[in-house]
Amino acid sequence: MSKSNLHFIINPISGTGKQHKVLQKIKRQIDAKRFDTHIHYTEKEKHATEIAKRLCKEKNNIIIAVGGDGTVNEIASTMVHSNNILGIIPTGSGNGLARHLKIPQNVDQSIAIINKMHIEKIDSCHLNDHFFINIAGMGFDGFISHEFAKAKKRGMKTYIKLILSKWWSYQMKKYEIEIDGKCIFQGVAAMVSCANGSQYGNNVLISPNSKLNDGWIELCILKPFRFYEVPKILLDLVCHRFHKNKKMEIIKCKSANIKCMNAKKHLDGEAKIFEDNIELKIYPKSINVLCN
Repeated sequence: MSKSNLHFIINPISGTGKQHKVLQKIKRQIDAKRFDTHIHYTEKEKHATEIAKRLCKEKNNIIIAVGGDGTVNEIASTMVHSNNILGIIPTGSGNGLARHLKIPQNVDQSIAIINKMHIEKIDSCHLNDHFFINIAGMGFDGFISHEFAKAKKRGMKTYIKLILSKWWSYQMKKYEIEIDGKCIFQGVAAMVSCANGSQYGNNVLISPNSKLNDGWIELCILKPFRFYEVPKILLDLVCHRFHKNKKMEIIKCKSANIKCMNAKKHLDGEAKIFEDNIELKIYPKSINVLCN
């Protein structure tokens, strides 16, 4: 019986440092009777995309992202509507997609998921030509992503520190959202997030009812609030009640047009700069992924 090609694309500088021991664990735990294992290290921004594009041309490869949500995004963007399979060993700061897929944060346990080879098809999304697979956003969460990119330290503590220090002074932006040609929101908002998955990462949920394989995406609109409402909003965020807060409106759609004036943006937690006029599209069951 011929073996399957198993390619590990490792980001050596992702958030937690787990990736430094992953090579020896791969050699020890991967079923050598079933898989030919290949190791690739990223050396620069977008290098994971370059490697994955080359591998996807060969077809029938299993490509494992060893890193955080940004690394997963880079690799998954090359795999839409292909017969290649995406796997994840989460070593980033948040690991939102891996957590949604119930992939363990422990490296040994996530390697065990690979050996089991349980494959499902999940949706992927675009904002204009910009790919995301879990959550994209504009407004405050985009602003925090840009601030986090400049921070010297990674991890959840840095996120919390940024949120607490920047929330009070953030200037909200204007948005206009159309679904099927009908305006469903026009006005000021703290942020507008597009949730294919359920959480940002670190089990911080924004849309618990979102499913990765239902062909729908949830628009999460956080409406303006007064300063005395901030503690309640932050408490709801950390206690998994953010979606129930009276200032949050969640709308399901299959596509949308969003105008956002000068709002900073992120794709799967990675800070991005692109157009203010945005077309949101979802591609149902377009990526094969290993999950628990």
